[in-house]
Amino acid sequence: MVRFTKLRVLLVVITAIWVLPVFQSVAFAQVASPHLVVNTSRLNVRSGPGVGHSIITSVPGGTILPVTMVHSGLVWYQVTSPVGTGWVNSNFTVGRGDFSRLPSELTPPNLGSGVGDIPAGAPHLVVNTSYLNVRTGPGAGYDVLVVVKGATVLPIVGVDGGRVWYQVDTSAGRGWVNRRYTVIRGNLANITVSSGSTAPATVDAPPVPAGAAHLVVNTSFLNVRTGPGIGHDVLAVVRGGTVLPVVSRMSGNVWYEVETSAGRGWVNRRYTVTRGNFGAVPWHGGAATSPREGGHLSGPTPRAVVNTSYLNIRSGPGIGNGVIATVPGGTILKVLGLSQGRGWYLVEGSFGQGWLNNNYTVFRGDFSQVRTV
Repeated sequence: MVRFTKLRVLLVVITAIWVLPVFQSVAFAQVASPHLVVNTSRLNVRSGPGVGHSIITSVPGGTILPVTMVHSGLVWYQVTSPVGTGWVNSNFTVGRGDFSRLPSELTPPNLGSGVGDIPAGAPHLVVNTSYLNVRTGPGAGYDVLVVVKGATVLPIVGVDGGRVWYQVDTSAGRGWVNRRYTVIRGNLANITVSSGSTAPATVDAPPVPAGAAHLVVNTSFLNVRTGPGIGHDVLAVVRGGTVLPVVSRMSGNVWYEVETSAGRGWVNRRYTVTRGNFGAVPWHGGAATSPREGGHLSGPTPRAVVNTSYLNIRSGPGIGNGVIATVPGGTILKVLGLSQGRGWYLVEGSFGQGWLNNNYTVFRGDFSQVRTV
């Protein structure tokens, strides 16, 4: 009996000695997996490696993002985000784990360059992102003529009516780039609006009575939308300096309903200057003191509290789905389910049912009641 007990102890010790390195290697593998920790308040996750690419989501500080690929410039990293694969700028993160075996993204195809030396003082721009598309016309809807690297110097030969798109010469011919991703240099005094480009079609606004609340557009061109949020369609475009009578406003004092010759629409007040008496301007959908939606929800009921100025409610769990409503900060919505990627809540409100990105909410209630949809 004693011999049998000793044999069992010996087997346990041998098993422990054999298994321990396995657990150690598994733990080390988890620690060594390359990931980034967001080191700023919020960080944009983009569809490609550069600020010229669209934002697919924004994640809060402290978020851990598994890394799947590194860009050739070692600044942009491809990561797995709550809404899928995207790219982040590593300057706003802290790296953890082993990055030595990460695949590197290849240089984009159709790569071009500038056309040689630029005379002193001549108008030119310097590309200020990793790669920049040069397009066949002044807008993102035009085909890509060629792609140029960051720091490429391109002579400017024309500008569009909104002074956002600049016509440049490249090794592939003449094309257009968005100036937001460049640094402008030289004397632009003799650069005129290119005959091949047109400014956006604009509309006017009716006269404003003396002292009445109105907005003065404080940017070159401003979109007037069909609803209070960038997820809504553009109803019309107004020029800088246009005076817009104010009809109503949303509770966050960011979106204002205005009158235009194309009808009533909404503008973001951040691109305007307010004038007149706003004391009599009604709040859209009721007084500012009206109860916020979902205020009756309490206890273990799963609910999301909107934690940003305005949040789009979409028809599906992803930014590619249509916007069915926009709700202000503080709105409380009952949570009915969770997306497979755990980044979107299915919620219920006065609009019916829809999906919201849970990065912009605070959860309350019993999370165990929420099921993956």
